[in-house]
Amino acid sequence: MVKIVFKGVTKSFVRGKSVVEAVKDADLEIGSGEFFGILGPSGSGKTTTLRLIAGLEEPTKGEIYFDDKLVSANGRVLVPAEQRNIGLVFQTWALYPHMTAYDNIAFPLRVKKLPADEIDQRVQEVSETLDIKDVLEKYPREISGGQQQRVALARGLVKNPSLLLLDEPFSNLDALMRDAARALVREVQKKLGITTVVVSHDPADMFSLVEKAAVIVNGKFKQVDYLNRVYETPADSRVASLLGEINLFGGKVADGRFIGDAFQLDLGSKVRGKVMLGIRPEDVRVQEGKGLLSLGQFSVVLSSYQGGAFRITASKGRETLVFISDVPYKVGQTLDLYVVRGRMKLFDEAGEFLETV
Repeated sequence: MVKIVFKGVTKSFVRGKSVVEAVKDADLEIGSGEFFGILGPSGSGKTTTLRLIAGLEEPTKGEIYFDDKLVSANGRVLVPAEQRNIGLVFQTWALYPHMTAYDNIAFPLRVKKLPADEIDQRVQEVSETLDIKDVLEKYPREISGGQQQRVALARGLVKNPSLLLLDEPFSNLDALMRDAARALVREVQKKLGITTVVVSHDPADMFSLVEKAAVIVNGKFKQVDYLNRVYETPADSRVASLLGEINLFGGKVADGRFIGDAFQLDLGSKVRGKVMLGIRPEDVRVQEGKGLLSLGQFSVVLSSYQGGAFRITASKGRETLVFISDVPYKVGQTLDLYVVRGRMKLFDEAGEFLETV
């Protein structure tokens, strides 16, 4: 397996009369055998990062290493994509419609002109691992979306790569199939121990697959760390929102007390001045209890069903609050709401993380 290192990598594109930096001064290390995630919104530079790793783009400046070998540097690709022993799985899966599943999987081996018996052995082995032996003679149009995804994954794995790159691999699947596909990819990665990088805009992909992740916004890696640390201590409010929904309330802290338009909370914080208070939906409660602080009364304005629970939007004056409930509430219903102490996030006016309270 391979370790990947970025040293001061920038990738610029010329768009008309402007120069756009898709990746800016990136320093990054992905360990050998690690399952690593790159999370960011559309247009943030995550796919460009993946293409730089693959050797499909050259860095405008900076260096990229595979282990201790320099593979790209300062406008040059020193080791081309076909020599990097990489398996690629694209968002669209990119299966050849005129080829059977077998031929799609075998294609990269035929390009390398391996003997037919070795090709067949490898195709059969990876197909058995991914449980698609019964669709090998079918064309992509004849199999389900989940089976197409497995064929695309098999084609990426059949070369016995040192590195597997996944570009938004689950976005074309429905919710049930996404969960099954994530479980499959995680199982295969653990079994084979391949260094794997997945890029996605969906935090569910990150939490179900990776231990470490980089959050990229406007080409800059805002935070690189273990995923649980990023979730608990996000670098700023934007990173916090990319890892999951968060309610943000403007206000100030004076004498340890948060004072906002909708409520006041005794936080015991030493921070002073204007702040933003972040509350995750899962940290809101409807019943009073130990370790909870009162947010006061809110009125339900929307109740919707989402992923086995109810997503409730409630308002108080000009402020709104989203929380998760195991029961629905009627629009207009008044609720006494509480928040878990020690789970809220304080950010400064610019959105930079200050502390958990």
